Amino acid sequence: MPTRSFSTTAIPIALGSILLLLAGCQGRESRSPAPDPVAMSPQEHETWEIALVEMRIAKNEEFENPALTPLPQDAIEGFAGLNYYYPAPELRFRTPLLDAASADTVLLTKRKGQQVPYRTRGKVRFRHNDQDFELKVYGPVDTRDGDYLWLPFFDATSGHETYGGGRYLDLEPDADGMIDLDFNFAYNPLCDYNPDRFNCTLPPADNKLPFAVEAGEMTFGASP
Repeated sequence: MPTRSFSTTAIPIALGSILLLLAGCQGRESRSPAPDPVAMSPQEHETWEIALVEMRIAKNEEFENPALTPLPQDAIEGFAGLNYYYPAPELRFRTPLLDAASADTVLLTKRKGQQVPYRTRGKVRFRHNDQDFELKVYGPVDTRDGDYLWLPFFDATSGHETYGGGRYLDLEPDADGMIDLDFNFAYNPLCDYNPDRFNCTLPPADNKLPFAVEAGEMTFGASP
């Protein structure tokens, strides 16, 4: 019976083929289409809109409470509610958190110039008006007091209909690891209500969307 020969030169060739195959798979994943807006049935749309309205009512009640409000005293007395865009279901997306294993630490700048460290936790992608967009997601460097996913962003409304220092979104993966990326829940940094009291973190320059995100909270004092 002949003895089988095994050439060690085949090892790097085989390994190279595997790496090329893996790279190709990763490339296909990164080139996969970004998700379109969430398709909701009439009942789902009603449930979603009720949750959005209830959130806005609860926030107005908090801002009216002198013990909880971030508003200065002179703004509490005439407070008539925060300003919001009308619900925009076309700006709600269901998307995975990509590159979630990233451990890069970045310095983000506060409104008054100080820099604070954040951990890059990944990115989210979505498709709007036939174009793909991508935003980075951050979290705290020190998680001993709790962990969270935070998305600060600018868009074409920043400094006009919305706060010039950008807006924020709080994100939370569901049981399937998916993110409900809903710009209708975008909110203002506390600096918009009381700049003397608060010093908020600004979004990074590369988290700027080139289109107007006409959803979520408008600047304090503006009207839809």
